[in-house]
Amino acid sequence: MNERWTQGQQPVPRRAGYEESWELTYRVEQLRELVGQELRLEPELADALEDTLARLVQRNLRLRGLHRMVSAEREAEDLAMFRAALEDLDRRLMHDLPDLLDRLRATLL
Repeated sequence: MNERWTQGQQPVPRRAGYEESWELTYRVEQLRELVGQELRLEPELADALEDTLARLVQRNLRLRGLHRMVSAEREAEDLAMFRAALEDLDRRLMHDLPDLLDRLRATLL
C-alpha cells in the first residue's frame, strides 16, 4: 500500500493501488466543459450522454469503495475483484467517450 508520512503520525494511505488514466481524466474534463454549455440534443444523443454520466457516477462510487476497502485492510482477493471491475468500467468509458465528445461538439457548430 502506498503511504505518506505526516509529521508525528502513523502512515496515511495515499491511494488504493489504482492509478487513474490521465487520458480518461482529460476526456471527462472535456465532457464537463461541453455539458456546461447550452446543448440542443436529439433524443439518441441525450440518452448516450445520460448513460455516460450514470457510468461516471458509478465509477466514482466504485473508486470511493476501493479506497474504503483498502483503508479497512480487506482481503487481497476482494480488492483485486473490485479493481478489475473498475478497470473494466474505465476501458468501456475510454472506448465510448471519444465518439460522444465528437457528437456533442458537432451540436455546437
